[in-house]
Amino acid sequence: MAIAPRRIGIGLIAALIGLVGAPALGQADEWHEVSKAGLRAAEEGRLPEAEQLFRDALRLSGEYDEDDPRRATSVNNLGYVLHVQGRYEAAEDHHRQALEIRERALGPDHPDVAQSCNNLAELYRLLGRYAEAEQLHRRALEIREEAFGAQHPEVAQTLNNLGVLYAHQGRLEEAEPLYDRALGIRIASFGEDHLTTAETSNNLAALYYAQGRYGDARELYERALAVEERVPGRENASLATTLSNLAELHRVEGDVDRAIERHDRALAIRERVLGAEHPDTAQSLNNLAVAHFNRATAAAEQGDQEAAKVDYQRAEDLYKRSIAIKEVALGVEHSELALTLNNLAELYRKLRRFDEAEPLFLRAIAIDEKSLGPEHPSVALGLNNLALLHYDQGAYVTAEPLLRRALTIEEEALGAQHPELIVTLENYAHVLRELRRFQEADKLEARANALRSQL
Repeated sequence: MAIAPRRIGIGLIAALIGLVGAPALGQADEWHEVSKAGLRAAEEGRLPEAEQLFRDALRLSGEYDEDDPRRATSVNNLGYVLHVQGRYEAAEDHHRQALEIRERALGPDHPDVAQSCNNLAELYRLLGRYAEAEQLHRRALEIREEAFGAQHPEVAQTLNNLGVLYAHQGRLEEAEPLYDRALGIRIASFGEDHLTTAETSNNLAALYYAQGRYGDARELYERALAVEERVPGRENASLATTLSNLAELHRVEGDVDRAIERHDRALAIRERVLGAEHPDTAQSLNNLAVAHFNRATAAAEQGDQEAAKVDYQRAEDLYKRSIAIKEVALGVEHSELALTLNNLAELYRKLRRFDEAEPLFLRAIAIDEKSLGPEHPSVALGLNNLALLHYDQGAYVTAEPLLRRALTIEEEALGAQHPELIVTLENYAHVLRELRRFQEADKLEARANALRSQL
């Protein structure tokens, strides 16, 4: 019996970390100009340039008092660009330093402190340090509710990000009321036809998608799409995100042709709006490749080998282009790069190009171990897929410890009752059966079936 691959899905939910503009403290000086140039570079995806500009701004801020708001802004913005590039250890140092400066200079309950809490929380979410992330988001929520009132848009941002954290952990029932409340605040503040409202609609739709409520998800995605289509100029990054999310919904429902059409449009928008070398453009390339991979696999199963060959080649080309962009824009140790390396490796595994697949799986795992930590769920995913590669080659003894480690990681990070364990449990059971360890396999299958019955 075949065991199932696991690929990281397309990112569907959006959390916000804070890139801060220069505070207006009198007449513009060199620090303001350099900071503004850094903001423009970051917003346009020119991350190495933005990093250098923010480093220059931080150096210039050394002329101010240690607790001057401009110094905290410089530290925050440098932390942001390091965060986005996947240099998480350095980003944590800067986020923590910005938080400490703001606490000293402004007091523990100032809104700027909440913003730093938010940024550090988002970093911890990516690193799988969920308890710390939740504590910081809750602190930010308390500060913002006290400072602005319960119905303020800043409160909605924190509710949104706390919802993202819960959704990321599979705590969907806890995430849903947070999204609902954030959406209500944004509708009251901006109206239903505003981009920030569309953003939360997107996140709530992603939650419905994760719950298998595809009709509800489609309704919200299409509502967000209608809002974004009415924005002057129309083509914007937010529209591309909604198109990509809607495409992913089409893909899992089996309408791969429609998914490819939507992903193609999202890619074209990002290339025009953000540029051909932007990280979001690279992610669109990855997403489009996944859809072509799915269509190729379906064609192969139906015996249409020529059509499968065309789509497999298209997927390979798109993955390679995505990897090339991510290596330059994000660096060679970013977890988003690991995602696409893993996907390309899975394509090679499917085509039985095992010698090409294995080093990519190993590289993806090494990146995730270094950038996210050896106990992060993304590492478990890579171990699962590497085990599948060995399973396909009959190397069951090699596959077994990989799956054992993957299961241990997921149990520790996600909990023993998380649905993400189902595939790992079933895969491990298949390998144990090949090794004639039937009693252990039966126990794992029983656990998987119990979890599946709860979905």
